[in-house]
Amino acid sequence: MKKIILALAVLTLTSNTAFSQDDEPELMAAPAEFVLSVLAQCKGDAVEDEIDQSAMASYLLTCVNDELEASYYLPIKALPKED
Repeated sequence: MKKIILALAVLTLTSNTAFSQDDEPELMAAPAEFVLSVLAQCKGDAVEDEIDQSAMASYLLTCVNDELEASYYLPIKALPKED
């Protein structure tokens, strides 16, 4: 009986350790098409929010990175060039 209880205790401890490592998802780089679509959306938001041209780049980078974070993607450091 003691062996069964010991085995259950060990199983419980090891399963908790295995599941606790899955708390944070691994972030990946977003596909270029997704980033460009988010950038277009953010440009539309900038027009609605009447953002000055001097603050536009900073606004767009923050907007894009907020959307990437919400979608579990890595943030970008610079805005992509549109074709």
